[in-house]
Amino acid sequence: MKRLFVYGSLKSNGSAHHLLKGTKRDSDGIVDGFVLIDYQGYPMLQRGDGSVTGEIYWVPDPCLPDLDAWEEVPEVYQRSSATLRDGRSVWLYEAAPRIN
Repeated sequence: MKRLFVYGSLKSNGSAHHLLKGTKRDSDGIVDGFVLIDYQGYPMLQRGDGSVTGEIYWVPDPCLPDLDAWEEVPEVYQRSSATLRDGRSVWLYEAAPRIN
């Protein structure tokens, strides 16, 4: 299982939250060193001088390929590891290098 930081369509009120069915929610968190940008109508994390609040979910490894497909990894997003302000390690989806 991996801890996943979500901030857009995967959030509990988002259009793609159904992809997290069967996951367990953890306490929300803040990731520093990122800003939210708009990319074709969707929020996207990009490295920068800011911080973003998101929901945290424990995601079973077999769910990751479907999430990667939804996020169009590696063309649009990439899955990266990060450390939250409170010290928890998470995976998150950020802008792929070609988008930056």
